[in-house]
Amino acid sequence: MRLKSYLHQINPLFSSPEAARRLLRVVALIFLIGLLGAVYNFLRSSISNELSQRRSYMSSAIAEAQTFFTSREALLESLSLSAVHKSRQNEGYEPSANPAEEIHLHLGGPEGNQWGIWLTQRMRDYLKSKQLNLLYVPGGEQSQVQRLFSTQPESAYLPGPLLAKLATLKFSEVPPGEELWLMDHSSGTAQLYIFTRLDERYANSGWLGLEMDGKSVSAALSDQSAGDFMMFNSHGGLIFSSTPSAQLSEDVQQVKGGSFFGFLGGRWWPDHLVIRKQLGSSDWQLVYSFDLHNLLKSLWPQLFVALLISLFGMALIGFLTHWVEVRLIAPALDRIQALIESEAFSRDVIQIAPVALCVLRRSDGRVVLENTLSQQWLGNGTERDQLCAGWIEQAFDPNRPNSSDYFETADGRHLYLSSAPTRYNGEDVLFCAFSDISARKQIEAALEEAKRLADTANEAKTLFLATMSHEIRTPLYGVLGTLELLSRTHLDNQQKDYLRAIEGSSGTLLQLICDVLDVSKIEAGQLALELSEFSSLDLVHEIIQGYAAAAHAKGLQFYACVDPQLPEILLGDVTRIRQILSNLLNNAVKFTDSGRIVLRVRVDSRDGERSNILWQVSDTGRGIAQDDQALIFEPFYQTEGNTNVIAGTGLGLPICQRLTQLMNGNIRMVSELGLGSSFTLTLPLEACPMVSHTPLISPLLPEMIYVVSPVRELAESVAGWLRRWGARAQFSLPTQSDRSRGNVLIELHPGIVEHRLEPDWQGPLVLASGDGHNEPRIRGGSWQVNTNNLRAIHQAVSQAQGVWVAQSEEHSDSRELKKLSLHVLVAEDNVINQLILKDQLEELGCSVELASNGEDALSIWRNGHFDVVLTDVNMPKLNGYELAKELRRQGCSIPIIGATANAMRGEEELCLAAGMNHCLVKPFALRALFNYLAPYERAPHEVL
Repeated sequence: MRLKSYLHQINPLFSSPEAARRLLRVVALIFLIGLLGAVYNFLRSSISNELSQRRSYMSSAIAEAQTFFTSREALLESLSLSAVHKSRQNEGYEPSANPAEEIHLHLGGPEGNQWGIWLTQRMRDYLKSKQLNLLYVPGGEQSQVQRLFSTQPESAYLPGPLLAKLATLKFSEVPPGEELWLMDHSSGTAQLYIFTRLDERYANSGWLGLEMDGKSVSAALSDQSAGDFMMFNSHGGLIFSSTPSAQLSEDVQQVKGGSFFGFLGGRWWPDHLVIRKQLGSSDWQLVYSFDLHNLLKSLWPQLFVALLISLFGMALIGFLTHWVEVRLIAPALDRIQALIESEAFSRDVIQIAPVALCVLRRSDGRVVLENTLSQQWLGNGTERDQLCAGWIEQAFDPNRPNSSDYFETADGRHLYLSSAPTRYNGEDVLFCAFSDISARKQIEAALEEAKRLADTANEAKTLFLATMSHEIRTPLYGVLGTLELLSRTHLDNQQKDYLRAIEGSSGTLLQLICDVLDVSKIEAGQLALELSEFSSLDLVHEIIQGYAAAAHAKGLQFYACVDPQLPEILLGDVTRIRQILSNLLNNAVKFTDSGRIVLRVRVDSRDGERSNILWQVSDTGRGIAQDDQALIFEPFYQTEGNTNVIAGTGLGLPICQRLTQLMNGNIRMVSELGLGSSFTLTLPLEACPMVSHTPLISPLLPEMIYVVSPVRELAESVAGWLRRWGARAQFSLPTQSDRSRGNVLIELHPGIVEHRLEPDWQGPLVLASGDGHNEPRIRGGSWQVNTNNLRAIHQAVSQAQGVWVAQSEEHSDSRELKKLSLHVLVAEDNVINQLILKDQLEELGCSVELASNGEDALSIWRNGHFDVVLTDVNMPKLNGYELAKELRRQGCSIPIIGATANAMRGEEELCLAAGMNHCLVKPFALRALFNYLAPYERAPHEVL
């Protein structure tokens, strides 16, 4: 009940027209909180990673220090265990025959028992290398120190306090097997001592000790990656330190317990990261610390990036919120107000309608809404209630689709009922319309109106498709046109590669947008094929290049095998072929996580000039289940279980199948779950003779070329093309005698080059890889190219043979697209498209005058002389159709070319009907514009 009452309280907030603004602000706040949360998690993760790394450095340094002291404790323990007790009456030890190798040390006083220790040469070398002095202090109150081995000049000095401490220690105060750690600063230099009982069986056996220089200990403890260190004795005194911070030393001593890792220092927040561990078996402690200010300095890139992301995200959220409110919510509120007014108007219309209208509630048959005629014709008797119940039962019964009825009222009026189930005020209702049976013409008029509304809906659908095409293609024209103009400038090889990648991606984007429109165009019968000549090699390379980056990012082998018998120039709808292959390759890359993806192209059969070309896309992906294979070509169908990939629209394969059928081809699929899939496209295409074309590829020298590759079919394909170009190629390793003849070796790698296949080859080498360049580049004595670019391989082999000469692409383009010298009037309302059209026309040698709408174009035409008028179809004030009609009415005889972003069928007929000569569909290439303008360079202009 509390929840229900709370919902009733908040309901007015989100049920008013202003609710959209409130929801928008709530969503913006949620996004802002999410952004700040993400930035916080990023900073937290970065700091945690840095702290974890610092802790690992500290732990490693402490472990090394533990090893340092443990090894010395172990050495001291082993020396004490090697001591041999002997009494004066039982002396049986003889000096070694080789005193240079062994030294026998006698310990103890002459009045008591003695012990003997043997020091080998290896032991002395070890002590010397580690800068360790071996001491012996007799038991009892003796104060004389015996240095058994010293790395410095002999000195029996040992500080008095240390001797007194050793003399006063009782046998039980030092447990057996434990060492005694002592420190001395009296001599000006710190010295560290480790003592142990010489013989645990005898209380007066004395102390055997190791003396370590403080500098060597400090050097062993010092580790720049672990930070500063401090060493404390058992009483908490500071023994060694690399930092002069007394405050940090006090803070460390205040922490209770043994081991510790955490933050210390600072008044408001900590300023040091500290780790403390106990050393060896002693109760001495070693501490490493990091200054947090230095830690934060190392994280300044992450902090700066987090700040930028936060500021940019808040600005973007604020901008989008404002934009949505201005562009969407405000117009929606206006429409809501209009809807309210429309509802009030509808009630008035119902009241004054010349027919009886009423709305019946389905649940109880009561009248919800009715006009005056309904009250007059139907009355309020029991007969009306019975009729209402029958109408509702009939209207909502799916087995009785009849929604009309003839009946007679109590006053003898014959009425015709038309009803329709619908919803009103959140409940199911039946809308009823009653008309006098004598007014048959009114019913016929209503039917005619219904037909008109249906036609309007169909026209609205067509208008929607045309509008979508126009609104999307208009900005794409700016992108593609700019890229084409950029390609005609002077660019280096790397810039050309980048430009081709952008052009390919832009073309893919255009194709993806066209997919959605193609479904409706195919259903409406408006999709027509556009035949043109195209290069099969260029098409294969373009498609492979578009998906190579995504495939290589997943570690896949991605290559194409092209039949050497394939005609180089084919006639067909290259746009639709590219669309089909792009969809197939996109699916292959998306659903393949390991292995390879292969595009195979070969001639299946020939019939005169017509050839059946087979395009096969095979992958080693997850495959398609048998249950899904029967439905895979259905629109909007998606297979289950693909949780690791981004779901598509389910239109790709259905469009591929329909386009294939339009081109009189067929597409089939073979797939096995877990093994991969193979899609085969077979299209009848006409081969164009090379007589009408300039030779695309020059012949190679008839010399031997060796082709090696880990993939045999790839080597066979490239070797076949080399033979087609005139070379003698074989896919095998050269013999030892052939290595010195100067023949060319081609290494083909389907992916990136992990290792050379023939590392000892000294002759000319062409290294082809999946991530290679589209034009040969010489690096390390070899020509590096892209495996999937047969033209680039041909150029590299030609250079290796010394017969290929580079040709300037700019010179070729300038020779092919000659200057037209036309004065063109351009009418275009989009500023970006104005600039692109102007640059394209000037690139073709034309002079241009711009107009932002039809009225401006008409005014400019009256005051000037032009050869051609190029106008956009959709413009404000005066559109392209009206402009063309007005120009023809005023006697304009020059050619008029329309440009439209509407790709719907019938647009060209509308342009021609308006008096235009041609119609260009955006986005169009520079070649298409040249082809339309070239006939009017010197020809007389006539009205068509």
